[in-house]
Amino acid sequence: MHTLEAKTRASGKAGALRRQGVVPAIVYGPAIESTPIAVARRDLLALFSKVTRSSRINLKIQGESGSREMDVFLKVIDYDAISDEPVHVDFYHPEANRPLKLSVPTKITGEAKGAKSGGILNIQFRTIPVHGMPKDIPHLIMLDVTDLDVGDSLHVSDLDFGKVEPLLPPERVIVTVIAPRSLVAAEAEAAVAGAEGEAEGAEEAAAEGAEEAES
Repeated sequence: MHTLEAKTRASGKAGALRRQGVVPAIVYGPAIESTPIAVARRDLLALFSKVTRSSRINLKIQGESGSREMDVFLKVIDYDAISDEPVHVDFYHPEANRPLKLSVPTKITGEAKGAKSGGILNIQFRTIPVHGMPKDIPHLIMLDVTDLDVGDSLHVSDLDFGKVEPLLPPERVIVTVIAPRSLVAAEAEAAVAGAEGEAEGAEEAAAEGAEEAES
């Protein structure tokens, strides 16, 4: 679990905080009061490079009355439209003994057999919604595509979700290897040509049969 340090802050003056290299944020949840906090931008950016929206984060908050720690998830990240820098973050503190729903990002591992032969890896879901206890929510769901050939797929039922429950049907396709359009077109043309050849052959045989009958 990754740790992030923060300090409590008074409401307002968000612009002044940002000019000092600090990002205003808030932490809330069903069992705590909403608390405005401030986080160093460099610490926040370093955290973003290591976690996902389903990663548990150990948030250490320093305030006037002392410090406290809690497990949180990234809930909302607001970015500046021009600089693309984070300008505000919402952290969510769940109840430890109650399940919750979260969308877990997927990550491809390996190189698909079908992709090596010209197929195209088609990812249907970049995230998968799951339901489970906060401590059991995975950081990522790994998709090993090594053995997938053209036409093969990974379904929900093929994946390891640990102690959480996926909220998609077992038969839902998550990733598949499809044939490139050029190959599909070539196969279609070959099928059409084959059908036309069979038709022409049948017509010629019928004509020959008619000539034999007349003679």
